[in-house]
Amino acid sequence: MIESDARGGAAAAAEAGWRRVVAMERINNFRDYGDLPTRGGGRVRKGLLFRSAHHARASAADAARLTELGITTVTDLRHPGEQAEQPSTWRGSLVIEVIEEAAPADGEPAVAPHNAALANSDFSADAMAAYLQGHYGTMPFDPRHVRLWRRYFAALAEREGGMLIHCAAGKDRTGILAWLTHHVLDVHPDDRLADYLMSNEAAAIAERLPMVQRRLEQLYARSIAPEALLAMLTVRPEFMDNALRAIGEHSGSVDAYLEAVLGVDAARREAIRARLIG
Repeated sequence: MIESDARGGAAAAAEAGWRRVVAMERINNFRDYGDLPTRGGGRVRKGLLFRSAHHARASAADAARLTELGITTVTDLRHPGEQAEQPSTWRGSLVIEVIEEAAPADGEPAVAPHNAALANSDFSADAMAAYLQGHYGTMPFDPRHVRLWRRYFAALAEREGGMLIHCAAGKDRTGILAWLTHHVLDVHPDDRLADYLMSNEAAAIAERLPMVQRRLEQLYARSIAPEALLAMLTVRPEFMDNALRAIGEHSGSVDAYLEAVLGVDAARREAIRARLIG
């Protein structure tokens, strides 16, 4: 639950979240995750940090909007198999640097872990929630995530222009990376949580549910109940709690994890903060 505080509590956080949603024709869950106060008295600059779901259905107008927003770097957090199945429509037509892994590393699975897990699931709501709860505890240390997240933070410190991060739904892998970015920028924990939970509203889950249901039922050749899909498509505070718990148990603290695992040392942290905090 988002705790109330002197800045206005949950209602103010929700209002701020909707203000940062960017209208797109066919890119889901697109929003600016900057434009937030920091605990040091500054504010994360607007128009430099963006997050979204995949771009496999992006229209020509959406591609033009990416240019209008000044986005120069996109970090695609999806597994290579997901990228091959649903490539971003604008690739090859926009001058955007893409941070990605185009093929699995030696010894790494050819199928995205969540797709493999779904193939063996009973597709109950409880199973979906339990899978995500556990998955959040492993994502911060998945070798492929670590490699991509390290490259993202290096780019965040060094490159000019807007930076966009996305995965498939823009809520889990993207959610953790946005949370870590907010930590580096010293955004208040309430605002980090509000931004994370905003996917439950900005992703238009109810509208997308029939389409997602059809696609997954075709893919896995079985009937999937809507309540199971809702459990899979939403985010919960306890999911992020599990990621943070795993980071603490492994590294001692988020700061130690950022430095030792993701390469965000004091110099890189200051470079990121200098570029992004006004």
